[in-house]
Amino acid sequence: MNITPKPSGDYQYDVVVELSAEDLTGYVDEARRRIGAEVTIDGFRKGKAPQALVEKKITPSAIQSEALELALEGSFEQVVREQGWDVLRTTDLKVEKNDTTGLRYSIHVAVWPEVKLPDLTTIRVSRAPIEVSEADIDEAIDTLCNMRATFMEKSAPAMTGDRVEVDFDASVGGAVVEGGSSRNHPLVIGGKSFMPGFEDELVGLAPGQEKRFTIIAPADYYEPKLAGKNVDFTVTMRRVQSVLKPAADDAFAKSLGRFNAIEELRANVREGLMNEKRASEQRRIRLAILDAMAAAVSVPAPAEMVTSELDDMIHRFRHDLQNQGIDLSMYLARMKKTEDELRRDWTPEAQRQVRMTLLIRATAKEKSIVVSPEELDVAMNGVIAEMVRQGRATESQADPQRIRTALLDRMLTDRALEFLEGVCATG
Repeated sequence: MNITPKPSGDYQYDVVVELSAEDLTGYVDEARRRIGAEVTIDGFRKGKAPQALVEKKITPSAIQSEALELALEGSFEQVVREQGWDVLRTTDLKVEKNDTTGLRYSIHVAVWPEVKLPDLTTIRVSRAPIEVSEADIDEAIDTLCNMRATFMEKSAPAMTGDRVEVDFDASVGGAVVEGGSSRNHPLVIGGKSFMPGFEDELVGLAPGQEKRFTIIAPADYYEPKLAGKNVDFTVTMRRVQSVLKPAADDAFAKSLGRFNAIEELRANVREGLMNEKRASEQRRIRLAILDAMAAAVSVPAPAEMVTSELDDMIHRFRHDLQNQGIDLSMYLARMKKTEDELRRDWTPEAQRQVRMTLLIRATAKEKSIVVSPEELDVAMNGVIAEMVRQGRATESQADPQRIRTALLDRMLTDRALEFLEGVCATG
């Protein structure tokens, strides 16, 4: 077998593999054996028929096809062993020759970079204390009460705390702001969901009344085109409702169906908030450890991996926008950006994510962190069962190999991060 690897970029190779007729002999024999074992001949059990009868049932094209698959798989495994590659992915497989005289194919190979871990005894990240205050619990319960609020129509002028619906148009220097108009826009006065000062101007407006006013947008306003500018508003009050929010008492706790008293609800909320804060602190610690590791050693960010990460980031962002009823192209038009500009803006974060991935993988490899086949099977069966329960797929529709690959990656990542946290986090 002849192997010709040619570097084609950072950690990438274009490989040409050639096998002679002699190299293929073993694969052809194995193909004939495998196909023959599956041949069914009347009067004989599968795999037990005389070879002469079996040979009559096997077509040369079937043997050639099976031998090709075996040769591609077997020869590429040999390539990887000889080159010492840790393969990330393969693409662009092209069979250039496949006949009785030999096999020739080319394939593009991307490999994982070798990453040397820093001395982990030098990486230290302090844990922050986790506390839940009574004010935190009050705020969470107030949110629950707001979710159970009812509304009563009123003809009187709007007050702070009322739910209103307004038509508004915003302009700057006489030009209408793109996306600055809405009809029957709902908000709660005092909820601070709009430009600072806007909600204050609605106090005293009764249904049907119109008002014009100007607000200076904050210098750090999230819409750069409005930041620090005078924004002129024309607002018409369409609806005013009193918000009837239930009191946070025993009756409210019982109405949720799980609690007998408000103190039980408060205890449950405290536990939930503690769990959220623990999870948040854990994420912060783990990211800080990885950032410190990346600062301590040189970790590459191969262009192909960065491109793949950017593709994933754009895909997730598009999906999130769609859940809000927004198309990515509309968002980009509103922000006056192209997708290429967005990708350039996000490239530093994509590079950071790639370096973290490499550090996590290097940790798992160097510290012999593994997931057993049995553990993976249990986790995979649980995922498939949950998908079926939720109606997202039937057992036959679920893709076991895709699920297994994703689960293995996730479980190894979790275990590597758990290891790093145990070694590097203090306090």
